[in-house]
Amino acid sequence: MKDFLRRHLKAGSLARWLAVGFYWHPWLFIFAVIKSVIATKKLTGRYYPVKVRIGAGQSLKVSVENDASIKIDGIFSVDAWGGSCASSSIVCGTGSAFITMGDFQIGPNVHISVSDGAKLSLGGKKYSSGSGVTCDSRIMVERSLDIGYDCIIAWNVYITDSDWHNISGVDRCSPVLIGDHVWISHGVSILKGAVIPSGCIVGAKSLVANVFEAEKSLIAGVPAKVIKAQMEWSR
Repeated sequence: MKDFLRRHLKAGSLARWLAVGFYWHPWLFIFAVIKSVIATKKLTGRYYPVKVRIGAGQSLKVSVENDASIKIDGIFSVDAWGGSCASSSIVCGTGSAFITMGDFQIGPNVHISVSDGAKLSLGGKKYSSGSGVTCDSRIMVERSLDIGYDCIIAWNVYITDSDWHNISGVDRCSPVLIGDHVWISHGVSILKGAVIPSGCIVGAKSLVANVFEAEKSLIAGVPAKVIKAQMEWSR
């Protein structure tokens, strides 16, 4: 049956999502479809097309202010990882903008918050087999944060453009820019003002709070620095 579905139903299509879900987890998937439709309505204002697809046993809490600007180009999916069923969430404040450009996937316990008037742009799948956040991570935006296409963000990652507290003589916010095809390993913190060029790898447990210029670099350490140039990676 699995091979039949793969041959006859297009990958990423609504038909394949429904067929595979009902085949493997019929009862759980019924609830997943209901949650997907509700989440789609909360984010886009419409029940159909189903732009948010929540996997069997997974959960997504959505809170969006009425005047927030939401654009989902592709499918935003919430999928299982590591056996966890921890709920994920999206919160968009007054006048905020939440944009996805292509299919974007998150796992359990991933929390995305976009403050009043702030903008978050997420590049989805373009040339790679996927783009998204594995699990147990948090993205918090107070002003502006951009993540490029085909990025892989591992677990226990924290990304923010703000200190979230006022420090005398210091700007609390500075935009964050992450290029295309960037691999962010587990346990990484990316703080305000960080710029990570396309093709880079960020090593596990690194702290990134500055501007890098060279693409395809291995960046690692606390604070992070370029460890090796001209790195190539693939999913």
